[in-house]
Amino acid sequence: MAIISVLLLAGLALKSAKRVLTCLVFVFLDRLFPSLYIPSIHPSTRKFLSLNEVRGDRKIIDEVTLTENGRKTLVSVLLILFAVLVVPFTSRALETEDFTVREFTGQLSDDRILKLTVGAEERLKKVLDFWAVDSGVNRLGKIRLEFEKPRAGTYGTVFLMVKEGNAKVRVVRVFGVTEEPQMVAHKLTHAVFPSPDKLVRNMMGIPMEVRFGNPLTFPMCGFSHHEWVTVFRRNKSYIPLSKLGPEHEEWGMTTRQGVPVVLDKAKQHIMYAETGSFGDFLLSTYGMNKVKRFYKLSDGDKRPWEEVFGSSFAELETKWLQALDTGPKPEEKNIALLLKMVNDDPEKACSEAQHLVTKTRPGLSLDSPQKPAPRRKFR
Repeated sequence: MAIISVLLLAGLALKSAKRVLTCLVFVFLDRLFPSLYIPSIHPSTRKFLSLNEVRGDRKIIDEVTLTENGRKTLVSVLLILFAVLVVPFTSRALETEDFTVREFTGQLSDDRILKLTVGAEERLKKVLDFWAVDSGVNRLGKIRLEFEKPRAGTYGTVFLMVKEGNAKVRVVRVFGVTEEPQMVAHKLTHAVFPSPDKLVRNMMGIPMEVRFGNPLTFPMCGFSHHEWVTVFRRNKSYIPLSKLGPEHEEWGMTTRQGVPVVLDKAKQHIMYAETGSFGDFLLSTYGMNKVKRFYKLSDGDKRPWEEVFGSSFAELETKWLQALDTGPKPEEKNIALLLKMVNDDPEKACSEAQHLVTKTRPGLSLDSPQKPAPRRKFR
């Protein structure tokens, strides 16, 4: 505190308190989160800058202008830091611009909770930027972000709409947080675009996990959903998209006490992989705005395929499969490996793939954030 006071007094004396304070904030965040990305724009070149670039040239700090989401990210981080440093942590809860955070494991340090929350905020901002929307706080309230122990040793995340009084609260419950969480970007997308139709949720959410999340996450499991679809087609386990209804029960799942539970892992994996690949096809072929319009016009069992995309569901499925067949071919060695896993035990194929990837790809592990694998480009 003494050092901060001296620097602030010096800044005031030099009539440059703004620069000193800004410098302090950037330096502190740089030390704590060296990989943190706070979008900003250099006033002269109009070039976007990351925190690392700002760190490399302290002279431009007083000239840097944060972008809108850069400002939101910075405010969120500072709110989190304030909650951790100032508010007693006996409740194991904190507030950010978009989240009400709860920790239920009883095992996480304050630092770990902070890093998990910042990571979730960063992913949410990327999802919001992609879809050009806000988080819905003014309409739906803050998203409740909950950290739990893994379910039966399995990492994952679920999205729930929980009724509290006369209101419904959006809950993103993360199971497994001592290592790198899985499915967070996917389920945060569900919170931004809540829908009663599971197909609609997943065809929007899984592509976000591919772009902004953990590549080891189900249903990719370290590979691409296109590779998995190729495998399922070859071993005759492919499920037509028309079978993908709006309810959990049609996806090899059910709900218990309001929480989704998997009954048939093999069926779930097939459907999720197909939906992720199909959703990516729609985004690549028709664009984000049409997919977003499809969401807005969807209501329960209503799926306005022809109204939005100009083709029936069956026609879109045919176009998607044709694009897979005519596009870049997946590596045969990967297909052979995955095919063997699926044939040996389809319910364990994902976990086997995850462990294989962590052994064979240098730098990729279950307990560290990873860059998403390159996405397939449809022609």
